[in-house]
Amino acid sequence: MKKIIITPFLIVIGILEVLLFFMAFYYLLIDNNGGKALGGTIAFIGFILFFIILVIEQSILINRKEIKKQSIWIIETIILICLAIYICINGISIG
Repeated sequence: MKKIIITPFLIVIGILEVLLFFMAFYYLLIDNNGGKALGGTIAFIGFILFFIILVIEQSILINRKEIKKQSIWIIETIILICLAIYICINGISIG
């Protein structure tokens, strides 16, 4: 069995995965009145997309031995910082 490689994406998206799972469970099954079920559905879709991203990332990192761990940390940290700055300036809205 191959072990999981710890990366910034795994840490941040892993935390978001847990939050999205609980949000989807709560808003789809427990409190689904007044449009909250749509929020649960969107949270579940986000959960699935983040899971696919993590599986692809881990499969690439496990199968490619020539990729340096330090370069992955630097690149992913820069991407996450740029994403955080973009969200702080523009917010999360799409439209």
